[in-house]
Amino acid sequence: MERSEHAAIKIEAAPAPQSICVDAAFSAANFWWLFCSLVLAIKLLLLWVDPTPRLFMGDSWSYIWTALTGWIPEDRSYFYGYLVRGLALWPHSFTPLVLTQVLASGATAIIFALICRRLFEMSNRLSFLFGSLCAVDPSQVVWERYVMTETFSLLVYVLVLYWSFTYLRSRRLWQLAVVQALSVLLIGFRMSYLLVVQGCTILLPLIAFAHCALPVLRRRSGTRAPEARVLIIGSIHVIASIAMMLVVHGAYKYANGRLSHREPAYLYNAGDHLAAVWAPALKPSDATDPRFGEIIANGDQFKIKDLHFRNAQQYGEGLLIPRWHQIEKNRRKNDRVSRETSINALRHRPLEIVGLAVQTYMEYWNLRLISRYARNDLGYGTLKDEQLKALDEKFGFHTVDHLPVLPYSLLQRYFLAAWPYYFVVVLSPLICAFAVWFGRHRAFAFLLFTHASILIVVVTALSPQASIRYVQPVSLLTLLSIALCVDWLATRKGRRPWSPPVNFASLKATELKLRARKDSNLRPTD
Repeated sequence: MERSEHAAIKIEAAPAPQSICVDAAFSAANFWWLFCSLVLAIKLLLLWVDPTPRLFMGDSWSYIWTALTGWIPEDRSYFYGYLVRGLALWPHSFTPLVLTQVLASGATAIIFALICRRLFEMSNRLSFLFGSLCAVDPSQVVWERYVMTETFSLLVYVLVLYWSFTYLRSRRLWQLAVVQALSVLLIGFRMSYLLVVQGCTILLPLIAFAHCALPVLRRRSGTRAPEARVLIIGSIHVIASIAMMLVVHGAYKYANGRLSHREPAYLYNAGDHLAAVWAPALKPSDATDPRFGEIIANGDQFKIKDLHFRNAQQYGEGLLIPRWHQIEKNRRKNDRVSRETSINALRHRPLEIVGLAVQTYMEYWNLRLISRYARNDLGYGTLKDEQLKALDEKFGFHTVDHLPVLPYSLLQRYFLAAWPYYFVVVLSPLICAFAVWFGRHRAFAFLLFTHASILIVVVTALSPQASIRYVQPVSLLTLLSIALCVDWLATRKGRRPWSPPVNFASLKATELKLRARKDSNLRPTD
């Protein structure tokens, strides 16, 4: 009997293993609250140090004009203009808008850390480290002060990434639908994500089912039933993804046309933009209208071959696109001719277009040029008297008529001083390739590689010049790929700094079973 009592005492004294896991899970939850509080504290501290709203003309003014009048811009997305109306015009101050953008940027950092912890299965320590780096990313924090769409669009983009990774892991159609819904919201904030959205409409389900099918194919079983089933389900997901994209994008274009009182379209001067960016490669024979071909033939008069005049070719008086608009007054036709001429140049001389993209990419490695472009990113130009009056009356905002406002603020100086980091950002596809080769989550890393590669193509082949602002989303992908590489290095050294996410419901049920078993062991014996 004494031995039985001694055993009972030992059972009662020994802690249940699952109870320890539950305690650890709640401890981890407390650490998450601390991390969220830290991010919020960092953001609010930076807001206190640098609270002044900033403008980038004329992007900022186009969003403000949408807020004031409901005007829909021809060359950019318009969702942000309605946010300006709700968060700045109605309160008659830019302060609520800036505060909301600060909180949105904090949410981006927290979701970034969630991706690292829940999907990349990294330790809390590494997840919090990279989440904190995301919170102080110089290519993000400076735009929290600007009347610009960068902060909100990046929040939507990190949500697209989160649900894309979730779909890669679970391969459920409703998750694909969430990705498509968020993607149309993303292009509604910033149209430069359009190629990523369209490309990943097909690539995302292909990556998901290729990752699923490879282990099946390696087994080389006698029957082909598993492979056939994977191929059928994968094909259904690809078709469903394309169908969902056509529906939601069609709705977006219809809404854009309805608000603009024009035909449905993503943008209404995409052809003009393309012709300006590829102006040095255009030839008169590419033009589908002889009048536009004649303008191109006289391109020496307005430096059509000069690489650094490409941005001005679209807006500068007496340059390519303004000359064409003076001849052809029909907006729909002049944009169509510009687009068709550009496509002909790409079809006839693709290597010249690639050469322009390479030259633009190399500008990111020119310290003198990139320093000048970074300063331009902080705003430049002169505000008109009616603009200054509207800012004062509608928003209570006083500013000088010439941008940028000097001296530079703390965050602007931080943005300029971080130029060595931007060299790392433009190498993002290479870093993602390392993560694909060495990382534990190769499907996730390959999706990052796909996003980074498409975005680099967009900011080189479809942009008139290098710009740090253009690579803001690439910076987010760079941090994620570096996180994957660091996690692989830590795991390789034998210190696995990760554990699977905790299922609290399962742990609770297991703890109840162990408690019932313990009670049965403590019953008196004969």
